[in-house]
Amino acid sequence: MIAQPKPRPGKRINDPEGMRKKVLDVAEDAFQARGYHASSIGDLMAAADVSGGALHHHFPTKKALALAVIDERVAAAVEETWIAPVLAAASAREGVRAVFE
Repeated sequence: MIAQPKPRPGKRINDPEGMRKKVLDVAEDAFQARGYHASSIGDLMAAADVSGGALHHHFPTKKALALAVIDERVAAAVEETWIAPVLAAASAREGVRAVFE
C-alpha cells in the first residue's frame, strides 16, 4: 500500500511584506521583553511562525533584524514622541515642556 501525501492545511498565501511586518512585531516585543542577547533567532522564528529561509530572506542576520527594528520602529516612536512636539511648538521651551510634561 502506498502512503498518501498529507494534504496541506490551507493554500499558502504569499505575503512577503506581511511576513516581514510579523517578524518585526515579534522581534520588537522580544527585544523589549528579554533583550537582544536573550532573544534567539530560533525563538523569533517560532514566535513569528516563519521558516529560517523566510526570515533570512528579509533579515540575513540577527543584527540586521535588530537594526530594522531600530530604524523602522524605534526611530518612528522617537520622531512621534520627542521630535514632532518640539518642531510643532512655538518655541524651544514650549517644545521641551511638551515632551517632558
